[in-house]
Amino acid sequence: MKSRTLCSGLLGIALASSAFAQSAPVMTMDTVMTGAELRTTGVDSLTPVQRAALDRWLTEYTVKVVRFAEGSGTATSSSSGSYAGSGGGHWIKSKADNGGIIVLEDGSMWGINSIDRIDTSLWLPISNVTILKASSPVGDYKYMLINTDDGVKALAKYLGKQ
Repeated sequence: MKSRTLCSGLLGIALASSAFAQSAPVMTMDTVMTGAELRTTGVDSLTPVQRAALDRWLTEYTVKVVRFAEGSGTATSSSSGSYAGSGGGHWIKSKADNGGIIVLEDGSMWGINSIDRIDTSLWLPISNVTILKASSPVGDYKYMLINTDDGVKALAKYLGKQ
């Protein structure tokens, strides 16, 4: 029953928006598991930080599944790939996961470093953005997104195109 609910939820998300528009709810373990499943798997006993990390993973994994279902042919992350559209002239089309995922007007999707999400959660759709290679990358976070409307910077990893 839960797998059918999960599939229905994924299908609904795919139909509603492959970008997880800002108005769409963020995927959480509460939306895909029953209370009994949360207890038996131990998810209900995770710390708030662990729970937030698991919910972020679920959201990112769901993005990959939706991309695969839409025919992109791959479910793997494109974070190791490079982005050809660096520079200015971009703007935010949508965001999800409380600023954890930013989608730009060209369809590029960006995962935001957890430290910078406090800032990107406040970014608005249509905010102007410049993309640069990070001078001090951290792991897969090799790019710097700069909100040129307010000058706030966020370390980001390229997740690929919608």
